[in-house]
Amino acid sequence: MTEKILINRNEIYLTIDNVRFETEKGIVEKNDQFIAFYKNSPPNEIIFGEQFKDKNGKNVVFPSIEIAREYALATLKKAIYPPDYLHPLHYKKENLDEIMNKKLKFDIGSANNEIVNDTIEGVMTFCTLAANPPHLPATATIITAEGQEKKFNFFEIKSIRIN
Repeated sequence: MTEKILINRNEIYLTIDNVRFETEKGIVEKNDQFIAFYKNSPPNEIIFGEQFKDKNGKNVVFPSIEIAREYALATLKKAIYPPDYLHPLHYKKENLDEIMNKKLKFDIGSANNEIVNDTIEGVMTFCTLAANPPHLPATATIITAEGQEKKFNFFEIKSIRIN
């Protein structure tokens, strides 16, 4: 099964397939084991894309298609960068995956103007949302490259860019 999905404004092809192995009687498909691949362009019969691997570099095997898809979506949202970044005040809770858990540069300044006073390199690890609908991002916790935890409101973040 291959589907085209949109991850952080990038088109990605996700392929989930049964585990197959060769026996003396030929190739056997496992109906309770699945593997997943992703690719930026349509896969073909030979190349499905890059296979999902665990922290040790071993292929990840899933017990169902649904679990494979959920794992793939969660993993890709953390790994794939968008083609460009929105103004920080244009982010909504639905597209925060574009900037969460990725090494980025955050230009910081006063909440009252657009002047940049500092640039922080780090990873946004937590974001609170406003209590009122439409629940826009309110504050961000950023772990800097030096390991310090810094908190900013979204009015203080002037721009977001790649490292």
